Amino acid sequence: MTLLLFSGAAMAIQPPDLNRTVTIDGASEVAAFIESSDGGKFIASGTSEDGPAVWFVAKDGTVTGNMTIAIGNASVIRYVQEEGDGYIVFTETHDFAGVSPEGETQWTWHVPFGEVSTVDAVPAGGVIIGANYLYPTIYRLDADGTPLWNKTYADTSGAGIGRIQSVKAVDGGYIVAGYASPLVASSDSAGLVMYLDEDGNVIWEERYGEEGIGYVVNINSLPGGGYIAPALTTADEAAVLILNETGTLNEVFFYPKRMELVYYADAALGGGYYLLGYDASLVNGEPQYLVMGISPDGEEEWMHWFGDTSIRAFVPTDDGFAAAGENGDISLFTFHEAGKETDFSNVWMFIFVILAGILAGYLIYRQR
Repeated sequence: MTLLLFSGAAMAIQPPDLNRTVTIDGASEVAAFIESSDGGKFIASGTSEDGPAVWFVAKDGTVTGNMTIAIGNASVIRYVQEEGDGYIVFTETHDFAGVSPEGETQWTWHVPFGEVSTVDAVPAGGVIIGANYLYPTIYRLDADGTPLWNKTYADTSGAGIGRIQSVKAVDGGYIVAGYASPLVASSDSAGLVMYLDEDGNVIWEERYGEEGIGYVVNINSLPGGGYIAPALTTADEAAVLILNETGTLNEVFFYPKRMELVYYADAALGGGYYLLGYDASLVNGEPQYLVMGISPDGEEEWMHWFGDTSIRAFVPTDDGFAAAGENGDISLFTFHEAGKETDFSNVWMFIFVILAGILAGYLIYRQR
């Protein structure tokens, strides 16, 4: 008999630890959730029984304060960001407003045309807004509510009218994601990514129809340069695009058996990526929301299910991430176990002791 003993340590891939889940009391709906610039605290917005509301959440999940904001006929605050010592909010009535630290409305601006699909904070102050009406339009709004410019993007390269799904502020301008509708109704749409300068002019544009990508859902910058963008194929498969700095497709990952749709993707703590999405329940077909951690080459490393509660916001933090459900549940995750080592020499030593005991018992039996 030959017994091979392997010693040494191997890295074990660990899922995130659910640190705690807290519920914002009085929240009828949570529509937005961001990390504050003040020491890792969080800000949530949505609606309460008293009307449109903003809540302040400590890093441990404790709700430290709230304020109700009256903005016309609005009932829900769908977007919130810090602006100076106050806030900029956006409501379901397509109104933006500047709000003081005490919750007083200082200015309002109504989006003139289109259904707003995306809003992002601009480092220089104010917001960048994507909307879709007859043609996709981007608005630039200053910190005091002054419209700086707006541009319409109709058929930017002769392949049909596009729709904007995501606009993010990046160094020197804005990155835009969406899709382009074909001129011929029988043809497939093509995923679209554009880079704009600070005045909204198109610097470059890429389409991904030849790769079977029909719809780019969202886009985020990557720390090492380039972008990550969840998408749908023309066959309705969930996909994630890894793009370089000029939009060239470096890699594409597909998840047909794991996700029906990926609607958020970002760089993960320590490498790899986070994917937020949903899959259909086998029982009733309703969406079942989940977050998946994948390696740099797109392989699944861990998954956490949230059930049928829609996850409205996902915030990577310096030690994990936070996720906000529409029902007011805030889940805080950490990676205290990440990088944990399993020493296989101890396991094999235990096995060796057991085998030695069996062998000794057998020899004693043979000597009888």
